[in-house]
Amino acid sequence: MREITNTNIRVGPGIYLALRHLSETSGISIGTWANLLVLGSLMNINKTLPAFDSEVQRALTADGLAAIGELFKAAGLEAVKNTSLSQLYESLLSLPKKR
Repeated sequence: MREITNTNIRVGPGIYLALRHLSETSGISIGTWANLLVLGSLMNINKTLPAFDSEVQRALTADGLAAIGELFKAAGLEAVKNTSLSQLYESLLSLPKKR
């Protein structure tokens, strides 16, 4: 894969403000939101992803999976925000065992 060292892109002020708002309210970075929204758009507009060569498709897939991982991480942190680790382990251990 080609080495990408800088992705300094410019967006309009409205897009930036929307991404910043999403980032501030969710705790997920602006870049992650940008990746999710652009990838979602590419997937929904005439199924654009197959038009890219395989290298670009793999990079887009990696970006999308990394962004989804960030969403799960943020959701997990929110879920345990007001819980101590000992309480979390106790609740996990006290779950009924399946046979």
